[in-house]
Amino acid sequence: MDAALRIDTLKNCKDWLAQLPLTNAQQAHSQLLAQMKLLNAAALAPADRLQILEALREPVAFVQGERAKRYSNQPVPLEAATAAIWNDVIALWFALVQGYQACADAGVMHLALIHQRALRYIGLAMQHHNRIYRAIPTTLWQQFHKLYATTEEAGVAATPVNDIINHDASDPTCTSTYLHTLLAQYATPDALTLSQLTAVDRWLKQWALLVKLTPAAGPDTPIPPLAVVLGSGSGLRNAKDLRPSPNVRYLDLRGLGAMLTQLITGLRNGKTPAELALGTEARQPACETLLALLNTQWCGADSGRAEERSPSSLKVLVSLTIAAMHFHLSGRAFRQPGVQLTKREEEDLQMFGHVSERTEKALLSQRSGALETWEIINHSSSGFLGMCRQPDGATRLSHNQLLGLRTATGKTFYLGIVQRLLIAENGAVSVGLRVIPGAPRP
Repeated sequence: MDAALRIDTLKNCKDWLAQLPLTNAQQAHSQLLAQMKLLNAAALAPADRLQILEALREPVAFVQGERAKRYSNQPVPLEAATAAIWNDVIALWFALVQGYQACADAGVMHLALIHQRALRYIGLAMQHHNRIYRAIPTTLWQQFHKLYATTEEAGVAATPVNDIINHDASDPTCTSTYLHTLLAQYATPDALTLSQLTAVDRWLKQWALLVKLTPAAGPDTPIPPLAVVLGSGSGLRNAKDLRPSPNVRYLDLRGLGAMLTQLITGLRNGKTPAELALGTEARQPACETLLALLNTQWCGADSGRAEERSPSSLKVLVSLTIAAMHFHLSGRAFRQPGVQLTKREEEDLQMFGHVSERTEKALLSQRSGALETWEIINHSSSGFLGMCRQPDGATRLSHNQLLGLRTATGKTFYLGIVQRLLIAENGAVSVGLRVIPGAPRP
């Protein structure tokens, strides 16, 4: 790896980018990350640094997207090699944030652009936490809020800036970029698929401009107000839970609520998502379902939960594969219908006329898998369970995965589908599980 800084001037940066092997995303990413670290350590005039960073934005966006494909839609927690790719992607987002923050002395006329870019890249780092269902670290929230507070102090929070990468949206401001990430993180990302996360991010490039952020609570409206505390270690909260403070900012969501209602009505009246500027890849009714969820989450505050959940501390044994579920229901090895016999089973049939007990035990060992002990931390009357697995669990999980639950007494067995998934900073896994009614049979 070349340890020399090759992008110390705008011309050198463009020349270097011209030979960057974009068809080899791994190599290109490695070179970009190395050059960004060298750039951040170099002593350059702020205006020159800013020009270089702006030239890097499009190739970085492309390569980051290519590398992200390696861990997107993968079961979590990630395997070590895939987790290393995620760490490198996050490192490059942070390197860009550091680079733009180092440009703050470039002149007042550029402050809005500098802070908008830094806010967006912190938002993208959060988005890539969402892609692998990792909780947003408290320190990252604090950095995000502090940066936005700086834009208010500088008087540039509402200044529009040009964004050539943001082709399908109006010019953003620091405030709209800040709101973009706040709303994205309040959209229950632990319950969304990758395609839904991508759609929400794309829509918010326009929708965030409809929301106002004010230091004082607005008039009473049918939409329960949301608010954020600058300097806190978390995102949006219901405003009724906060005391008035100079650090509290309130969201006026009336414009966003009206637009969401209009979009949902349009879909129900037969318009296509493309006709409503929701994207050519969006499909009905999945698009309507997502819009309804967002409308409830953003414009209904805490009214979205239709039922209360009762706390619990019940220990359960969890089966994470079909084979394990079948075995713990029947005591027999599971065989997928239509699958051919193994070589060992064929040999048993030829020799004994049946599959031997020794072979059966070997199959059980290979296919059943061990049960994991989890804790049910809350439950609702409709059969939704909040569950927690300690960090030492090894099995990886996915949205819509089928799980089998057995009580400690072993008398009852349930099936459920993973609908929410979140990995805490300490590695503990929280799961929202929708229990399937009825008694499963092998």
